[in-house]
Amino acid sequence: MSAPLRFAFSADGRLADGPVEMSITYVGRVNRKRAEADARRRFEEWCRQPSSLARRWSKDQVVVS
Repeated sequence: MSAPLRFAFSADGRLADGPVEMSITYVGRVNRKRAEADARRRFEEWCRQPSSLARRWSKDQVVVS
């Protein structure tokens, strides 16, 4: 099994290392380029959620493949 990939986004949608609004971790055999594209898509969907409670509960996601 390969090392997990983690993508974290700041409030402005940039990849970040410090304080983040949302993070996505990919576990398993994942292509880094595809994982990053999927993470960006997931972040965009997360930003469009109308409920702040829904965003709070889904701010840390784990994708297993």
